[in-house]
Amino acid sequence: MKYLYPDFLKNIKNSHQIEKDSTVIIAFSGGKDSLTLLLLLKELQKDVGFKLLAAYFNHRIRADAEAEEQWVKNLCASKEVELEVGEGDVIEYKNKHKLNLENAASILRTRFLKKVASKRPNAKIATAHTKSDLTETFFIKLFRGSGSRGLSGIYSKVGEEMIRPLLIFTQKDILSFLERNNIQYYRDYTNKQQVFLRNRIRHVLMPEIEKIEPHIDDHVARTVYMIQEEYDYFKKLAEKILAENLIVNKILPVEVIKKNHPAVQRFVLREYIRRLKGDLLDIDFAHVENILSGISTSKGIAIPGLELKFHKGYIYPKSLTIPDYNYMVESACILEIGETGKKIMIEKETPCPGKPGTNFEALLPLSTVKFPLTIRSPRKGDRYIKLNSTLNLRVFEMIREAGFPAELRNLCPLVSNGDGRLIWSVGSPLADTFKVNPEDRQCLRIRCL
Repeated sequence: MKYLYPDFLKNIKNSHQIEKDSTVIIAFSGGKDSLTLLLLLKELQKDVGFKLLAAYFNHRIRADAEAEEQWVKNLCASKEVELEVGEGDVIEYKNKHKLNLENAASILRTRFLKKVASKRPNAKIATAHTKSDLTETFFIKLFRGSGSRGLSGIYSKVGEEMIRPLLIFTQKDILSFLERNNIQYYRDYTNKQQVFLRNRIRHVLMPEIEKIEPHIDDHVARTVYMIQEEYDYFKKLAEKILAENLIVNKILPVEVIKKNHPAVQRFVLREYIRRLKGDLLDIDFAHVENILSGISTSKGIAIPGLELKFHKGYIYPKSLTIPDYNYMVESACILEIGETGKKIMIEKETPCPGKPGTNFEALLPLSTVKFPLTIRSPRKGDRYIKLNSTLNLRVFEMIREAGFPAELRNLCPLVSNGDGRLIWSVGSPLADTFKVNPEDRQCLRIRCL
C-alpha cells in the first residue's frame, strides 16, 4: 500500500472528494483499475471515516459475464465489502436508441450507479478512471473532430456526486502497485480486441507515442486541465447569456447569437439545446454549425431529439405554444405575466413627459383611462386605429409587422381600457384615440419589461 497510498491520501484531502460520514459507492468490475481503487479506499477508511459499498453492473454482453460476476462477489466477500449487483440488456438498449455499444453500456451503468446512490445518505460515486484513460479519451475525441467539450475529457469531479480519485495515476502506476503487492485481478479478454478504437489506441498508438515522449500522459493531462478550465468559463458565460435573454425558457432571439463571437455562439447554442432536450446525446459540431447556417437562411432544422424553427429573428421549438392569458389591473402597479415571463409596469406621471422612445412603452392621458384595465393575449378579431393613422388595422397584422411570428403572438400583450376600447398592443404603436395632447397634464405610462 505504501507505493500509491500516500499520494492517494494527499489527493483526497486536497480535493475534498471524500468527507467524513459520506458513503462512497465504487463502480466495481474486478479489473485492475477498480480493484486498485477498492483497495486504496479500504485503506482510506482508516484515516477518513466513511462507508464503502461496491456496485457491480453486469452488461450481459461477454461470454464470461457470469464468471466475472461470481469473481466480483467472491472478492468483495473476502474483503468484507458490501456489494450491490445490477444488470441490463445493453444490446437491446443500443439498438432501440441507435447508440454505439460503449455509449449504451455507459448510460445503463450510470443509471444503475445513481439508483444505488439515491438510497444512501451523502453518497459519492467513485469510478476508477486513470490518467491513462484521460489520454486515450483525448485521442479518441481528437480523431472524431471534437471541440473543447469532447477534448475536455474526464473531470476529477462531476457535480457533488461523481468522483474519480485515480486520475493522478497512470496505468503503469496501477500495474506496478498490483505487482508489488502480488494482487490478482479479473482480466477482461475484450481489452485486447482491436475492433474497439480505445484498444487500438492503447495497444498500437500509445506504445509508439511513448517512444517519442515517455511522459505523454502527464503532457496530455496538463493540456486537458487547461481545456477544462476554458470550457467551464465559456459554459458559464453561455448560461449567463441565456439567463438574461431566453424568453419563457424556450425562445432565443437570434440577435443574442449574432452579436457574440463564433466561439461563444457555439457554447450558447449547445447550452440552449441542452436546456430544451435535457442532454447533449448525439449532438456534435455539425449539428451546431447547421443551426448557425439555419439562422442565416431562416430555415428550420431537425437535430437528434429536437426540431427547431427559425422565424422573424427567433429560434424556438417547432412544438412551442404560449398559453392565452387574461389579467385585470385595478390601479398603477407592476404586473408579472407568468405565461410569457414578461412584466408590465403601469405608473402615473405628472406632468406628462415626452414621447415614448420605443413601441415597447405607451404614454396616454390619465383622463382617458378607466380602471380596471385588462391585459390579455391578442385575439383574432382585435382591431384598432394606431397612432397618427386613419386605418383600422388588425392587431395580428400589427404584431406580424413588429417582427413576431404567429406562434409568438402572445409575447405581445394587449391592453384594453375599462370601457372595452383597445389601448395598445405591445411592440406596436398606441391607439390614436389615446394619444397625448399638449393640454394633458397627467399621464399613464405603460411599459413592457
